[in-house]
Amino acid sequence: MEEVRETAMTYYAKLPQSHKDEATNFFESLDSDGDGKINVEEFMAWVKKRGFKSITRSERLFKELDKDENGTLDFNEVVTLFYLNKSGRFVFCDGNGCGAFLKGNYFTCVKCFKAGTSAAGGSCDLCCSCYRDNNFNHRDDHTTFVDNYALLLSIWRQDKPSSVELE
Repeated sequence: MEEVRETAMTYYAKLPQSHKDEATNFFESLDSDGDGKINVEEFMAWVKKRGFKSITRSERLFKELDKDENGTLDFNEVVTLFYLNKSGRFVFCDGNGCGAFLKGNYFTCVKCFKAGTSAAGGSCDLCCSCYRDNNFNHRDDHTTFVDNYALLLSIWRQDKPSSVELE
């Protein structure tokens, strides 16, 4: 989670003031009792409103966001949540019973990705151990999975003009 947190704080540092204000408003919207911190009940109210399917996943995510493990989220910890929410990086493992938050490398079904069923719904995204151990059920005709970094690189290569086009 440290890399995700670092990415979130880097983006935040480079945001224009209007977007920083949006992050502040997001924090304040979660802080229903106005005490300057987000407790698990306030977080779970946001989760419910957002329509997350799994309470267990959400409780695990809260614990991962709570860097100092004090049972509440301060502004900087909520900046990570804001980044995850805005970027669409809420990706969880679809392995049988796993449900881990995929914060680093993970594998995605290429056919699902190409069909446009991204991590926001419908794709099959797997942590390394679920993919390695075949701990998942997916369509029989969807057999090619690639890690998220290789997928990004392949998209870049497809968009790059060939040497013939450059001449």
